[in-house]
Amino acid sequence: MGQLFTRIEHLAIAARDPQALAAWYGANLGFSVRITFDNGADKPKTYMIGIDKREPYIEIIPADLSQPAREKANADPGISHLAICVSDFDGALKSLLAAGAKREFDERKAPYGARVQFFRDPEGNLFHLLFRPTELPKS
Repeated sequence: MGQLFTRIEHLAIAARDPQALAAWYGANLGFSVRITFDNGADKPKTYMIGIDKREPYIEIIPADLSQPAREKANADPGISHLAICVSDFDGALKSLLAAGAKREFDERKAPYGARVQFFRDPEGNLFHLLFRPTELPKS
């Protein structure tokens, strides 16, 4: 028998306005909509977005609007953030700041010479730019 668990296809973000959030990721981070799903009458669509045609994708689903929105801190229990790899850290940083993205914390160095800068998307979800000059070591 082959490997039972084979890959991560997507990570989901519950959004108050899935269409607007998908558009923001497209306009500011280069994502494009791969497919949409209907969720029934009077419900927003779900958007599967990606940077290219490879997985993993981000699935932007309609949030339960009866629950209050709450910004998570990076170390809160549960899924913490998305890491968006960039080829030009300074260029990506300048682009997001010019677009009015909400910067969190100061830039920090990460293992293996990586650079990291956290931001929040318009719905308060935490993500960071990630530049790695070399790939992580293989185990």
